[in-house]
Amino acid sequence: MSFSVTPDLRVLLFTAGAALLTGVLFGLAPALRSSRIDLASSLKGTAGTVAGNASRRRLNEALVVTQVALSLVLLVGSGLFIRTLRNLKGVDMGFNRENVVQFDIDFVQRIEPKQRTALYKELLSRLEALPGVQAASLYGFGLLSGNGWSDRVLTEGYVATPGEDLTCKGMWVGPKFFETLGIKILSGRDFTLQDDRAAGVTNVTTPQVAVINEAMARRYFGDAIPLGGRFYFPGRPERKFEIVGVVKDTKYDSLRRESPPTFYVPFFQDSGQGMTVAVRGGGNLRGTGTMASFQNVVSEVFAAARVRNLKTMDDVVNASVHQERVVAQLGGFFSIFALMLACLGLYGVLSFAVVQRTRELGVRVALGAQKRNILSLVVGQGVKLALTGTAVGIAGALVATRLVSSLLFGVTAADPLTFLGVSLLLLLVAVLASWLPAGRATKIDPMEALRCE
Repeated sequence: MSFSVTPDLRVLLFTAGAALLTGVLFGLAPALRSSRIDLASSLKGTAGTVAGNASRRRLNEALVVTQVALSLVLLVGSGLFIRTLRNLKGVDMGFNRENVVQFDIDFVQRIEPKQRTALYKELLSRLEALPGVQAASLYGFGLLSGNGWSDRVLTEGYVATPGEDLTCKGMWVGPKFFETLGIKILSGRDFTLQDDRAAGVTNVTTPQVAVINEAMARRYFGDAIPLGGRFYFPGRPERKFEIVGVVKDTKYDSLRRESPPTFYVPFFQDSGQGMTVAVRGGGNLRGTGTMASFQNVVSEVFAAARVRNLKTMDDVVNASVHQERVVAQLGGFFSIFALMLACLGLYGVLSFAVVQRTRELGVRVALGAQKRNILSLVVGQGVKLALTGTAVGIAGALVATRLVSSLLFGVTAADPLTFLGVSLLLLLVAVLASWLPAGRATKIDPMEALRCE
């Protein structure tokens, strides 16, 4: 799901043109109708009055039905997108995002990989010495960033079937990474500073260590114990990794996708590239003092370096569902606006109907009709229009939501709960919109109504 929500001049011009054209077209119809009025009949107030009123009433009712139907389509769409957003934010991410901040380091001067490794170790040590900090680590390709490392993987003794997808996700991480991110270790251990095969080591016969997630363990080992097993990249079979731990599945690059088979390799045994620093605190780390402490530590360890992209893991998660949130908010706004228009339209049509039927209602009262009978008559007319609009809207919504089904998560395009809730809401609004005209109708004086006629 990717689109731009920035202002666009072409969209603005199209919207302005559409609004202008709509105003002209809807203003032209009554103007043409007024130009064909028979002056003699109008002065007599006879011919064409009944037929004209009936035609006008049918047109008004058709417009109200259309408004209700469009409101239902928008409300259903908005409801589905709101539920999608809620489902995404409630999904099990596999890590604990509370009280975790992350940041990148902007290096002004180039640092040799081997030297940078030593400096990163010192950085982690100093960060963990700060008050309120429980753990600190490093990782590349930040979680939910949309980026990542993919590679084909085989394990010793595993026989791949023809055409089998052997792609796994990978991540360089530092010591205490799983502790810092709150990722549960199911068996084995976390990485430590001793998992250090620094740049320049050429002995490839000794396996490097790695940790894998549940999905990778299921794919290659089934019910067997993965610990002690080894995997390698088919293009580089001499480079082997020994599995020292298995961790819980986590979301990798998107909340929408299932956790892919993933392996983690220690940053210090293989790479000197730039990494993202993650820090877990015992409480909220948003305070300016804590943030300033991070910058001070970075400046002390890395000369002429600065902290950038400082954000909490909550910020990261919220950013990953930003577009879903925008769609839900816009959909909610326009659906509420459409609901208000439908409510006003229904109120206007019923008010007009009460005025047109003043004599009829007066006769009913004169013949003994009770207030509740008049009330149910007018409200029933409003509910009838709402039911017709709801039926049309449900048919339209079933088609419209199917077109956006790929954008939904954890809810179907024809979700019965959403359709039922929106339908009941529209009927409730119809009753409320009908109540004022109905109340006015119950106060009609039959003698006055007949005298006016």
